[in-house]
Amino acid sequence: MTTLQTEKYGPITGVTFSETYQNGVLKGCAVEEKNIINTPVGLLVPNYGPSNLRNREGLSLEFFKSGQLKSIDLEEATEVITSLGTLSAERISFYENGRIHRLFPLNGRINGYWTENDEYTLAKPIDFNLAVGSFSAKVVSLCFYESGALKSLTMWPQESIEISSPDGLMKVRYGFSLYENGNLKSFEPALPEPVVTPIGIIIAYDSNAHGINCDENSVTYSPTGVLRSLITGNNGLMIDSPEGKKFVQPLMKPGTLDPEVLVPEPMTIVFTDDKMEIIQEEIVTVDLKTATVRSILVHDPMKKSCGDCSSCSSCG
Repeated sequence: MTTLQTEKYGPITGVTFSETYQNGVLKGCAVEEKNIINTPVGLLVPNYGPSNLRNREGLSLEFFKSGQLKSIDLEEATEVITSLGTLSAERISFYENGRIHRLFPLNGRINGYWTENDEYTLAKPIDFNLAVGSFSAKVVSLCFYESGALKSLTMWPQESIEISSPDGLMKVRYGFSLYENGNLKSFEPALPEPVVTPIGIIIAYDSNAHGINCDENSVTYSPTGVLRSLITGNNGLMIDSPEGKKFVQPLMKPGTLDPEVLVPEPMTIVFTDDKMEIIQEEIVTVDLKTATVRSILVHDPMKKSCGDCSSCSSCG
């Protein structure tokens, strides 16, 4: 064990492993003695205790090249003050100016011995009162703007909530993101949802959504609430342009549960000014000033195409 001297946080004792930048500044370290780090959100104690079934291994402290604290894995859940009120955290990452970037209420290690469900059981619901709605949910992480405003909220996969969108109330899984003024930027539909687009109503749903973080999601809006993009596995598009007629629909690919069963691979549709892009293995660009586009339902979200509906999300 060694002691490392830092310019901004004083000596760090009990260091068992460390990395430095080329300029010699400490990049990160693991410790096995109690240290108290003075941060803009209060005095924090990085993880130093003995390993157990749930502990994450690795660096308990990370720093920017400037020497400012970048992230900290906490020895125990600690309450910190945020724009949303006082929240409990086991891991916090920071902007270089010291403001909170991401906050993780839990930070357990998911493995063969400590499962996602074990961690989810420990999670406690948090009450939110936002412009998009009021709800209570167990969250994996919260991301903030440098101003302190909430940027995105990521929930555990077992959770779902209802929020307000430009297309009305929507049931949401995984989470959503906001603009700095609190307006909805994007969300992940929990069910196939009809969304109004410049070419008509399209069923929005991404069966491949993962929910690692919800900074970006399958339905996105502009700051003024205009639809920018969505992902669909249910609609095809009939395009009638000066170049001729073309029909584009989700490609059929082997399912993850049963490769012998073909399921629709969701495609992304992006709207910009008077143009539309359909993104699959190739990108189809459509000029909406000269082309007529009609949305056609090709996979009914009310009908299941897979055999084991209880463990499949391909159809919603």
